[in-house]
Amino acid sequence: MFKSPILLLTFKRPFETKKVLKQILSIKPQTLYIFQDGAKTNFKKRDSELYEKTSRLIQKYQKFKCIKYFKFKENIGQRFLAKKVLDIVFKKEKEIIFLEDDTFPEKSFFKFCSLMLKKYEKNKNIYHISGCNLYDGTMHKKINNKSFLFSKYPQFWGWATWKNKWNKFYEAEISDWRKNKKKFLNLFQNHKDERRFFEFYVENNSKGKHIGWDIPWIYKLILKKKLTVISGTNSIKNIGFTSDPSGKGAQKFRNLKSSNLQFPLKIENSITSNSTYDDFLYKSFYHRKNIAVRIRDKIKKILKN
Repeated sequence: MFKSPILLLTFKRPFETKKVLKQILSIKPQTLYIFQDGAKTNFKKRDSELYEKTSRLIQKYQKFKCIKYFKFKENIGQRFLAKKVLDIVFKKEKEIIFLEDDTFPEKSFFKFCSLMLKKYEKNKNIYHISGCNLYDGTMHKKINNKSFLFSKYPQFWGWATWKNKWNKFYEAEISDWRKNKKKFLNLFQNHKDERRFFEFYVENNSKGKHIGWDIPWIYKLILKKKLTVISGTNSIKNIGFTSDPSGKGAQKFRNLKSSNLQFPLKIENSITSNSTYDDFLYKSFYHRKNIAVRIRDKIKKILKN
């Protein structure tokens, strides 16, 4: 029996939910929390059908004693959903492994997270664990021969964290943005387009305009210089793009290769951010061109089509 608690967040992807759920159950978890946000009032007929199909699917699996199913009556929405579900989970658990309905894990993902949760529980510099290695998944090669590395960027396709660390820093509203804006943006002196990226998304998130729940956590961990443990082998594949894509930028990584991490682990003893990995993520995702370049590129795209 797998002892570390697992959380599955779903909404209206019944086919993907079934795949991920079956994979989780194959490792015989002791505790599996399943959360489904409430239906939106403006759902179209197809959305309502998929939502209800997802609900019925989960209800069929409630014969498994490990499952604790929470279905919200009202739609909480992306901005506050992570805080809501983890507030509930962390009333009973001190750690959690977090999956969404479109993130399909290799079986090694669970063991890796469990080992890292134990290994770095008391480490004051590490706040996040990720089974998703975008470098390995897209480049099809490893940065080094170690089983894991460290990054300044937390990633959310299959991740884990601790109650005390999450509760210490996470705040959906980012109410300290005005106070810390200059300090935070000064961390990106070498890359103006990275600075532009974070200023745009954190600013809009603090105003409720960009509603992703991941931005507040990314902002706070970078601000506080906390690290993420990244699996050396990519063990997560996103399977949700074809049915209900969300996050346009993330579509760059829709064809990730995934495989099982080998054990025993080859330990990385130097707890410092890996510059090769961080540079790859910066160039692949965490940058925003200036407005003149964006307009030029948009015109080119229109003319090409």
